[in-house]
Amino acid sequence: MEIWLKGRKRVRIPVLPPEYKVTSTQQNTTVNVIGLGDVTLKGKRGLQEVTFTSFFPRRYDSSYCDFSNIKSPKQYVRDIEKMKRAGSVKLIITGTPINFRCTIESFEWGEEDGTGDIAYTLTLKEYRAPSSSLSSVVTM
Repeated sequence: MEIWLKGRKRVRIPVLPPEYKVTSTQQNTTVNVIGLGDVTLKGKRGLQEVTFTSFFPRRYDSSYCDFSNIKSPKQYVRDIEKMKRAGSVKLIITGTPINFRCTIESFEWGEEDGTGDIAYTLTLKEYRAPSSSLSSVVTM
């Protein structure tokens, strides 16, 4: 498995998280119908959200790093912050069905133990561009 964020820059996550979580919602509505009770009116699909927690290592260590050509932790933070401000990115988690455009909803990071590693939590939300139907007016 590999985790990639692709925008103007490409970031491969150097230390795979122990888990990732996907939230998938449906925009359903429950209404009460007289004589019948509660019923569900099926809505449209909501946006998927993916969250994972890991760390950016200060030094390469083959026991937990996914590849050897890692950047500094501060460079990963700068790259992800730039991606967050730029708009949407593509999130790819190989070996899974996760491969879609998204926005970086939150990026919480900090140094915890004095090693120079930066721990982080990243939350990404599927990006769906607004679209509208074209309509025409016929005049007589």
